[in-house]
Amino acid sequence: MEIKEDTHELIIKACQEYFKWQGRFEHKGSDDAGVKARNWLSEIKRLCLLRRLEIQEKRKQRRKLRNSKNGRPKDIIKDEYI
Repeated sequence: MEIKEDTHELIIKACQEYFKWQGRFEHKGSDDAGVKARNWLSEIKRLCLLRRLEIQEKRKQRRKLRNSKNGRPKDIIKDEYI
């Protein structure tokens, strides 16, 4: 499974947006900001579930290459793990 526009980076961006709106909600008392903060929390949840599936799929692929043995397979280059 190819990671699209790096799901990890999308999670970071979504967290930054949430932080911005939650600050406005808490400190300025903006109800609209509260709605946006909740929307970003939903997006974070969606992205986290997606990333979790990507990680599971990558682990399955690695396990196949190792023939269900522990440790890293010797025939995979290090860059693939980064």
